[in-house]
Amino acid sequence: MKFHIIGIFILIGGLIQNVHCEEATTFEELTVSARPIGLQSLEHLARPITILNREELSKRQAETIGETLLDIPGVTTNRFSPLASRPIIRGLGGTRVHILENGVGSMDVSTISADHAVTIEPIQAEKIEIFRGPSTLLYGSEATGGLINVVTNRIPEYIPKFNNKIYSSYDVNPLEKLISIQSEGGHDKWAFHLDGTKRDAKNYASKNGQIDNSFYETLNFNFGTSYIDDWGFLGIAFGHFDSTHGVPLNPEDPSELPFIESEQDRIDLSGKINQPLPGIKAAALQLGYNDYTHTEFEDATTAGTVFDNEQFDTRIEIQHNPLGMFNGIIGTQFGYRNLSAVGEEAFLPKTKTNTVAAFILEETDITDSVYLDIGGRFEHKEDNPTNASKVTNNMYSISSGLRWDFNKNTMLGINMSRSQRGPSSEELFSNGPHIATGTFEQGQSNLDVETANSLDLTLSKTYEIWQWNMSLFTNYIEDFIFLQGLDLDNDGSVDQVDETGNAAGEFQLLQYQQDNVVMYGFEASFDTNLFSGNYGQLDLNLFGDYVRAERENGDNLPRISPARFGSGLSYNYKKFNAGINFTNIFAQKDNDVLETDTDGYSVLNMNANYNVLSGKQDLNIFLKMTNILNEDGRLHTSFIKDRAPIKGRSIMVGFQVDF
Repeated sequence: MKFHIIGIFILIGGLIQNVHCEEATTFEELTVSARPIGLQSLEHLARPITILNREELSKRQAETIGETLLDIPGVTTNRFSPLASRPIIRGLGGTRVHILENGVGSMDVSTISADHAVTIEPIQAEKIEIFRGPSTLLYGSEATGGLINVVTNRIPEYIPKFNNKIYSSYDVNPLEKLISIQSEGGHDKWAFHLDGTKRDAKNYASKNGQIDNSFYETLNFNFGTSYIDDWGFLGIAFGHFDSTHGVPLNPEDPSELPFIESEQDRIDLSGKINQPLPGIKAAALQLGYNDYTHTEFEDATTAGTVFDNEQFDTRIEIQHNPLGMFNGIIGTQFGYRNLSAVGEEAFLPKTKTNTVAAFILEETDITDSVYLDIGGRFEHKEDNPTNASKVTNNMYSISSGLRWDFNKNTMLGINMSRSQRGPSSEELFSNGPHIATGTFEQGQSNLDVETANSLDLTLSKTYEIWQWNMSLFTNYIEDFIFLQGLDLDNDGSVDQVDETGNAAGEFQLLQYQQDNVVMYGFEASFDTNLFSGNYGQLDLNLFGDYVRAERENGDNLPRISPARFGSGLSYNYKKFNAGINFTNIFAQKDNDVLETDTDGYSVLNMNANYNVLSGKQDLNIFLKMTNILNEDGRLHTSFIKDRAPIKGRSIMVGFQVDF
């Protein structure tokens, strides 16, 4: 049955909302916010990147960053629950994928555990930028796998027109009610921005019934203002994020109803000065301060572990005047983090982390059609726990990209890098039970720095009504850090211990280990116009991705994304647009020694939008249908794939008003 459906949709297509076609045909119109000042054009960029604009994001509207980007080639998610869903890029996630908001890290604790939420509200994004492969030069060792930058206008860099937006939707599964507002404007040299979002959802239903304890609710509001003049701008923003979400019920202990309450207050400062000194084109500053707390409840009245994270991050970039053939920037970054976990189930000691880094990135036009960029970064990191000796690491990263535009329709990009990542605090100092994943985790303070040697090849071709993109990548990672089950009693299976790590119990005993790893794969997409005329426009898209990851001893890495293939159609006619997309996720059988196979499944989605009013006031109404086939899908990348399958069939209706 499944293969008959696949055959049908290969023929009729479907819509997979990606922007590879936009990237190839409109380089001059797009800029990259996560690139340094003066180097933000896509014209010379060799690295594979996807940019989703606001219109594209509205079609992908989801409760988390992970779910929003789920069908982008090369990107999936580690979904633990509807609100705890962090992106994975080319099989790598956690501390290897850095998530930014306006160029500054999210500063939450989502990298520590898969059941922790990312404190960024995707519905307010103006665009999202996705860098595949190491992006450590500018943003540090947390970006050895990739980078995601969520761009908002909370600190305006220009004087916007007065504008207000109201967005509201209702999703029948999981009965999610959403209301979001945004207002911005300015006068003379002052600009302001205000936004707020409220979500409230019950337990969702899979094909086989309700997933208990999967509810969530969030409240997020932000205010920012800027002073803008010919010399540049200076602005400040304050944001608050509050959420409660359940951890899907463990069927072996139905009396447990754990949930997490989190709260974050965040202050951001951003500014740019044009030509501050002779020889300097511009200088830019970004600063973020965060106060984050979350409490893990075992039930409605019993508080367990409390996580506190106070974090400060700042970066300074200076763009110099051209030096010979080269135009570029030099910069520095400083970071401070005070992380603590207190409670009976705390598995991390209180740890203070300090980082300081310096970086340089230069680019040049070798010819009218060949462009080169090259750069390097040095980073010093100190982790100082309360119960152990301080751990210090120095990390060196270099990268070079070459882009060759054969003609206006064909581009070849080659990117090579050597990037290093220091062990995280949980990899160094963990020693305790991790309730969400059912593990007892042990860190090792003598772990070495992890080194990734990467090569990317990207080829893009546009010809009349069709366009295709192909990215090939390989990654040899020395001293890759991963969790490995221990068999201390030599019985052929992972030891089961209690919450003290000694007697027999319900937790798998795991320890962080290191080994060399080889990863390779591809992403590909094909777009073409099937019809364009008086009755509208019909477009076809096909895409696929694949990643393979093996340790040096021949074992597979755990929870690696399976191969996917997608196809779709999009139709636009005057004020109406609609799409249908079909994605097939293949079975994953290249497993770690402790993993089980994950069956493949297929997802069919549809969407439609109608612009009722247009002009000074816009009113758009929309309808979305997800998992129409009501598939029982299991995410191989999830720790709890067997007890938390994908959401079953659902319908969402909503509207957006601009005035």
